[in-house]
Amino acid sequence: MNLFTADVGQGKVHVYDSGNDQFYGKLPQESLINLNIPGLKKGDTLVIECAHLRESHRFTLAQPFDYDQLEELRRTADEKDVTILLFPQKSTPKARKLAGVDADSKNKTDEIDTKAIAQFLLKDQSAFYSLKEFFPKRLDSFKDEISSTVEYIQECNADINPAKSSEYGFGKIDYEDEVSTWIKKYALKLVEYLNGDLELITAVGLGFDKKGNVKVLVPNRIYTLVHSLIRPEDGSLRVRPDIGKVPNWKYIKAHYLGCKPYHMNQGVAASNYKHWMRRAVSEYAYPGKKSANATDFQVGMSYEELAKLKKARTKVDKMTQKIWYALRKMIVEDGLR
Repeated sequence: MNLFTADVGQGKVHVYDSGNDQFYGKLPQESLINLNIPGLKKGDTLVIECAHLRESHRFTLAQPFDYDQLEELRRTADEKDVTILLFPQKSTPKARKLAGVDADSKNKTDEIDTKAIAQFLLKDQSAFYSLKEFFPKRLDSFKDEISSTVEYIQECNADINPAKSSEYGFGKIDYEDEVSTWIKKYALKLVEYLNGDLELITAVGLGFDKKGNVKVLVPNRIYTLVHSLIRPEDGSLRVRPDIGKVPNWKYIKAHYLGCKPYHMNQGVAASNYKHWMRRAVSEYAYPGKKSANATDFQVGMSYEELAKLKKARTKVDKMTQKIWYALRKMIVEDGLR
């Protein structure tokens, strides 16, 4: 299998043939629809940003193809035995960074993007195998698929913003809601549900004073996780808008904490987790980074360092899963509300 990566821009298609290290810039868009790409053969794989293979509409130029053209592309791919995979456009800056290109660099060209994505996928097999295969979708169908998720995220953001601006009820600002009240009431009980595991207790932002009393040391961590299960206004269970039930961990991790490649703007909860809790709890720190608060994902970092970073993140995710399951048991199954 030879890997090709493609980008679409300014009415043209730009393709990189990784096996032969050849870049073909400014091909006509019909070349993509007909898969008339130099060197592309039976059994090869073509990767393109998912945003470019959605049905076109008048509000953006990022989707240049109508539904009939997308269906033609799929038929042609089947006929030529070429696999088309979708690359999450939100991951393109990551690929650029690994290729040594800074976000502020003027070198963000179509050639660099296609080469960076190819290098990223060839060196990170888990990223390659996580890609979705291309199937044409109507714009209305795509909107229907994501509408309930968007509604869920918007509700969560609206709920958590007052607490965020009020130190989550654990600072000098006079603020209290049902989530902060629950934490104050059941923090000690949570320690019991976590079986006294100090690593998990610390991770969720709890600690102990000199007398052994439980204290909330990092409010945004425990508040964010409890908030995924309880609504702050009335203490009711937080449910998915599409099925009316409390989400499972897979849904929470993807849509509430924002840990998914094809992510949208996730908001406060995801930021609290990915940019604050996970980074602080992680055992990995990029060698020589200038600030403890700076991202560990650095321009030009080696894939060996990336593997260490991902391993440490995975450990934190699994710890968070254990904490969340304990909270879910307390709140949903055992009715501690």
